[in-house]
Amino acid sequence: MNYMWEAALWADAEGIARETLHFCPARTADPYREIIPEHLNERVPNGDRVLVNPYYRYGNVFGALLGESMDAHAELRDVLFDIFAHCLTKFDLREGLRRDEYYAGFLKEDIEAGVCGEENAERLRRFSGRKLRFVLSGLLSLYRTGTSMPMFAGLLRAIYPRAIVYLDVRDVRELLIYAGEKKTPELEAQLTLLCDLFVPADYDTKLFWDRHFGLIGVDETMEIGQIMMY
Repeated sequence: MNYMWEAALWADAEGIARETLHFCPARTADPYREIIPEHLNERVPNGDRVLVNPYYRYGNVFGALLGESMDAHAELRDVLFDIFAHCLTKFDLREGLRRDEYYAGFLKEDIEAGVCGEENAERLRRFSGRKLRFVLSGLLSLYRTGTSMPMFAGLLRAIYPRAIVYLDVRDVRELLIYAGEKKTPELEAQLTLLCDLFVPADYDTKLFWDRHFGLIGVDETMEIGQIMMY
């Protein structure tokens, strides 16, 4: 890890809000690094404090801020340094964005603003990182191709590897979803959101958590005491 934007991506992968990272000017400069580890063998930040070599790429931005005239305002200087560093990191990350990623960001903002209802706005906030990207990518595919049960099933498997979707092949429009995980408020909110966003309103959806319903001929689903009645 060498750049500030890499620290932001590391935070995303760890489920840490980027805003909680605190970029600080390093006391010692390294001409070959932008992020200076506190200890020689560290490859990722230790906590939320990220030491930065301000002259590695942005000497013209930070030069005046770190001059002697600001020594009497050390606290203000540290706050401004952190703000500028976060802004520059956002610019770095946006340089490599594809058009789809901009569209996904607009979708996220719309849902969180209540376009799909306040309850779904709150449910979306329970997704983060890789899972959130899967949801937004799935929505973009949905808008382009229309409703697709195979796409919905693939999205669920990507987010919840043990999930299985059963679609009734008769005239009854019924969808059975086995999550493969214990029921929690967070998981229930996530699956409810996905059903609201991806499943047509005229489908009857039933959720099953860590216990499968029995399937005749499939021994794994017919264990006594481990079957959900359906």
